[in-house]
Amino acid sequence: MKYTKQILPNGLTIVAVPSSDAESVVVDIFVKTGSRSESKHEAGVSHFLEHFLFKGTKKYPTAMAINEIVDGIGGDMNAFTSKEATQYYIKARSKFLPLIFDILTDMVQEPLFDAAELEKEKGVIIEEMNMYKDMPQAVVEEALDLLMWPKDVLGQPIIGQKKTVTSFTPSVFREYMHRHYQPSNMLIGVSGEFNERELDKLIKQYWTKIKKQRAGGWQKATDAQTKPRFKLIYKDTEQAHLALGFKAFANNDKRNRAMTVLSTILGGGMSSRLWDEIREKRGLAYYVRCSGGSYQDTGQFVVTAGVQVAKVEEAIRVILSELKRTVDVLVDDKELQKAKEYLKGKTALALEDNQVRLDWYLDQVAFKKQIRTPQEAYDRIDKVTRQDVQAIAQELFQASQASLAVLGPYKDGTLEKNLQKIIKF
Repeated sequence: MKYTKQILPNGLTIVAVPSSDAESVVVDIFVKTGSRSESKHEAGVSHFLEHFLFKGTKKYPTAMAINEIVDGIGGDMNAFTSKEATQYYIKARSKFLPLIFDILTDMVQEPLFDAAELEKEKGVIIEEMNMYKDMPQAVVEEALDLLMWPKDVLGQPIIGQKKTVTSFTPSVFREYMHRHYQPSNMLIGVSGEFNERELDKLIKQYWTKIKKQRAGGWQKATDAQTKPRFKLIYKDTEQAHLALGFKAFANNDKRNRAMTVLSTILGGGMSSRLWDEIREKRGLAYYVRCSGGSYQDTGQFVVTAGVQVAKVEEAIRVILSELKRTVDVLVDDKELQKAKEYLKGKTALALEDNQVRLDWYLDQVAFKKQIRTPQEAYDRIDKVTRQDVQAIAQELFQASQASLAVLGPYKDGTLEKNLQKIIKF
């Protein structure tokens, strides 16, 4: 899987991932800004902007004008916001590359920011907030982030707060875009079947005349945790949801590869330790999984589960027991090899999609010091040893770094008192 990278004089990075057997092309505008780049009064502006740019541009003045064109070519159009990035993409048949490039470019360069559309979209965002409030998994994971980084922007919800979102004016978006949507802070990715000369022509036509300007930054995480943290969220649910998190490693930390293997051993797939112990052997949960994530300056290792309301304490004890087992006992060679093959296999299957291929490189170009091909990543996974996995477990799983959020119909405080006693390693 080959790729090319070029940086224009104004700082814009172009990432191209050609695929000769594809019949489609995806264009992705990747901006290295997300919720952790926001000031306090801007909370939610990155996500709101992701919505707002689809509401009309100089050339395509309404949302319907954009939607009709993309629907008319059978294209797929969307966007999403994370804590550190915002992406806009359109995927369509290869022959429509000039058209989808034109639409995305106009969205970013010439948004209308119509005041009437802004007021309507505020209602949409509020309803999105309400939707997430009705999703227990989303609520408990959001609560965990806030527990882990209570005073940092990193811990705040990406969608923002109702009071900030409803206060936004067109000038807030213009100022934010001027600060962060600069070529030096952006990447344009193209993947699939495309003509390289045609792509070069489009880039020259739309992006080379923009001058280079310095872009805004992001706020570093400062939280220094010294003891376990707990958050009990009352909700009258039929199932309890929990999220247990530990501080982990930044994007470019070499320890991430061993953490990924550890995460797979514990909660990756239906033969993982937590799945087997909690769901198959004890019937305590419908879902249980692990994930390891990283940011530019920190990271997190998270276990999430949906369990029987009356058995939440037992489920947490089992989770902690399994984490401690990786601290105390080396994994055996067979289990280690299975985890490695699981990771490589899932990655290979995902990379059959051109959009996933593009994301593979965009994320690395944006945030990593070294760009690796899938095969190079596989080779790094293969080098992880049993001792590496244990060392990472010993470093991660410390009571002083644990944060636990639980959502369910618990009122009397007994559960929280009990949980504080069992978080031990």
